[in-house]
Amino acid sequence: MVEHSKYPSPPRPLLTRNPLLWFSFFGPGAVIASLTVGSGELLFPSRMGAIFGYRLLWIFPLAAFLKWILAYSSARHMILSGAHPLERWKEVPGPRGWLPLFFFSIFFICNPFWASLQTGLLGGITASIFPHGDMYFWATVCVIGSLVLLVIGNYRFLERAQMMILGVMLVCILVAVFYVQPPWWQVLKGLLLPQIPEYPGWVLDKYHENFSGRSQWLELTVAISVIGGAAGDYIFYVSMLREKQWGRSSMGIAGDEELTVIDKDPHHVVRIWVRAAMIDTVLSMMMVIVIATSFCVLSSIILLPQQIVPAKDSELLLHQSQFLTQLSPALLPVYQLAVFLAFFGNVYGGPEMASGVFNEYSRVVPGIQRRWSANRIRWFAIVWTLFGGLAIVWITRALPGVGLVEVATFPAIYASILLCGFYCFANTWADRRFLPQSLRMPRFMMVFNILAGLIFAVIGVKAMWDHTYWHFIVLPVWILASMWIASKLR
Repeated sequence: MVEHSKYPSPPRPLLTRNPLLWFSFFGPGAVIASLTVGSGELLFPSRMGAIFGYRLLWIFPLAAFLKWILAYSSARHMILSGAHPLERWKEVPGPRGWLPLFFFSIFFICNPFWASLQTGLLGGITASIFPHGDMYFWATVCVIGSLVLLVIGNYRFLERAQMMILGVMLVCILVAVFYVQPPWWQVLKGLLLPQIPEYPGWVLDKYHENFSGRSQWLELTVAISVIGGAAGDYIFYVSMLREKQWGRSSMGIAGDEELTVIDKDPHHVVRIWVRAAMIDTVLSMMMVIVIATSFCVLSSIILLPQQIVPAKDSELLLHQSQFLTQLSPALLPVYQLAVFLAFFGNVYGGPEMASGVFNEYSRVVPGIQRRWSANRIRWFAIVWTLFGGLAIVWITRALPGVGLVEVATFPAIYASILLCGFYCFANTWADRRFLPQSLRMPRFMMVFNILAGLIFAVIGVKAMWDHTYWHFIVLPVWILASMWIASKLR
């Protein structure tokens, strides 16, 4: 029998019904939201609003809800049992550890491509601020600056400045939405009525190079993949719960006897900590929906009538400045500084997120930990992410027909859509396999995970079909190769 005193005591805000006190638990979810606020909530909603108007607003609550399902389910499991998803998934039927290897190999290959999008966007916004140097030059400077900060570890001031400036920008954006007085009925209709419109004729004429041969389904897939983050972000999110010490998250994997004790006590202290994950994930996704919807609405009102789409690499973040300058031209520096800090924070935080995923996978394969220290793994992840992303940015310079959005399409399909589908199915399996009956997620949550997994699968298959038929060869081979390598690693 494990005494309640062995567990972290839930603080008063967790026991109260005052929603204002719940914000004290907005921690790991805020990190994930901040890591995706750039490409996820600023770039692609603006593109979609400039092309389709209000007709695709429903995408944002749908994407956020699907990501919430997988995030909350896995966080709940870890708080109750102390087991990280990768530690559970190594027991999935088949060669032991094949599913974590499948996840990690996709993340490993795709992460520099995601980083190239963030790095290129940062270089573009910096080049628009300073009169000398192009996107590629400033992308290089910013990567070197990020590396210096990672070496000296002096990021606290920048983080605080980033949150302050971002807060000012978000307040201004919300003010701008009400200032332009959008047709609220059309906004509500766009949020509630799913529809997949075709590209307007002017888009294909004016931006033929960017959208010719790129179906609207493919554009939607990339948007859904970045709204709320990719599967790797949630692997990192769950690992952050160890530092928060919510429930059993920092106490290692619980044995059957301990789980039985928690199972028999409906008021057990560990069960109370599940509320923290609910609060954190709900607030995070609400923030994602509000920000994404605001940018899409402003783009529909301001950019669509001008027939301006953020499409070219050097202009992906340039036109959105009109969202604030309509209030006052003096707000242009606020926009530029806020976007710079947001993307610099992403370029800096991305390698830390990657190192978290790398270290989580090393827990699954003990041989890695015996050969590589946690610090060595961290620096390998940092170099791989920072300079891999920078190298891809420079490669696109030599390929005029390939832009940053096109580069991000492959990881969007694999690292976000398909892996999120696997993630949802694995959540259901892990609960049924390892938790006693009363500790498992409610039946409706299991249904939601299965439905979310199916939705991700359908979207992923459709995107693969529209992108290239080679995906239907690559994906099965990737799965079989993961199984074969896992069988050898045993």
